[in-house]
Amino acid sequence: MNPSPHKNAPATAEEDSGLYGLWNKFVRVIDRSIPEDLAADPESFRHARLITRFAILGTASGLVFTIFYLLIGHYWGALIVFLCTTGVCLTPAVMRSQHSIPLAGNFFCLTLVLGFLCLSFVEGGIHGHAIAWLVSIPLCALLLLGREQGIRWTIISVTAAAVVASLDLAGVTLPITYDPRWTPVISTAGYLALLLFMFFLGLAFENGRRRAYLRMQQAIEELAASNERLVYLNNEKTEFLGIAAHDLRAPLTVILGNAELLQIYKEDPAQAGQLREAIVISAERMRDLINNLLDVNTIEEGKYASNIEKCDLGLLTRQCVEYHLPNAARKQIRIDTARIVDVFASADSAATAQILDNLISNAVKYSPHCTTIYVSAGRNQKKAFISVRDEGPGISAEDQSKLFQKYSRLSARPTGGESSTGLGLAIVKRLAEAMAGSIGCESMLGSGTTFTLLLPFLPGGATVKKPATATARLRWASELRKTGKTDFPTSSR
Repeated sequence: MNPSPHKNAPATAEEDSGLYGLWNKFVRVIDRSIPEDLAADPESFRHARLITRFAILGTASGLVFTIFYLLIGHYWGALIVFLCTTGVCLTPAVMRSQHSIPLAGNFFCLTLVLGFLCLSFVEGGIHGHAIAWLVSIPLCALLLLGREQGIRWTIISVTAAAVVASLDLAGVTLPITYDPRWTPVISTAGYLALLLFMFFLGLAFENGRRRAYLRMQQAIEELAASNERLVYLNNEKTEFLGIAAHDLRAPLTVILGNAELLQIYKEDPAQAGQLREAIVISAERMRDLINNLLDVNTIEEGKYASNIEKCDLGLLTRQCVEYHLPNAARKQIRIDTARIVDVFASADSAATAQILDNLISNAVKYSPHCTTIYVSAGRNQKKAFISVRDEGPGISAEDQSKLFQKYSRLSARPTGGESSTGLGLAIVKRLAEAMAGSIGCESMLGSGTTFTLLLPFLPGGATVKKPATATARLRWASELRKTGKTDFPTSSR
């Protein structure tokens, strides 16, 4: 069975300070003994907590009076108080063993009634202080058991007091089994203890009420946050369906149209070849869109874990540039690689290649014909970097604020009719963060755009000491991002 969230509710700074804090820490330890089935329900847990606190309070006051009575020679009183204290102390055990709050609460109230009634019979009846303690029982019953049981125990307490009073009215003198000289001290101590006992009962109830109120407020805030999250996810789902339908419809239309034309031009090899090529290109667009959607889903569900290893960024960057040369050549775009140097990083080679593919393809996609794209790689202090700069139209400040968000469509448009899903840079950001890296953008309208990927630098003669499991790698990358640590544990070959 899972631990109850009520047991582990966080305490405020006020609740953990001073003597009050020590008390709260003590009772939180006691609360761990509350059965899980009682702790699962907030109201049951509140009553169970009151039972443990009333038991602690009753046990403490009972022990003090037992010692006090022994010191003044009031042995019958000491015996009665000790037996009553034992019953009060056992109340939480009754609750734990029987998993019943009503049984424990009634046992507690019964113990008090019998104890105070017996004490009245050895302290002079209506003239002693013990009869006054009966007033605490209805309050205890009301707080522990509710209104109905509170009424019942009020009747029982009044009946017990009436029995003692009736004996006095009938002329029956109940004995005082201690030295009468101690009567003022015993009465004073009894009434003062009653005041303190009632105060602490109320304090325990108020603390429980306040804790329940704070938990309710926290639950309301969490519910509001969940509702906001659901609204966001619903809007995102609607946007996702709209984008997916729009972006899949165009290539699907091309595929269907060209497939029909193939039936007409099947005897013309040249024309049929062009149609087949168009079908392949459209199918690749659909595949890329679906892959992007799946990548985003995998990353956001926390199922993606980088395979961190020693990565040659210089070699990887040159390979990615070579892959994009044909597309750049169609628009007469030159890719400058003069600033690529050999540098090693702690990174996932496949994820880094995916990031580079996106950055370079975007640069080609948004650059005007007959321009130059500058790709560089190197080391900047404790970071290895890859930079892609184009001579395109640039990105406005407004567009930069939503640059790495999912499904964001910017004002700039591809210069060669290429497609855009609005997912690429969102995936790039998440992949970079999964490797404890980062991605940044510098741009001004009319001055081109520079994207820079930063990854942890790794000396050429070192190897990465990476966590063994996927879960550990996710936690590892998260901790590095939180702490801002940039150097990685390495070992020489």
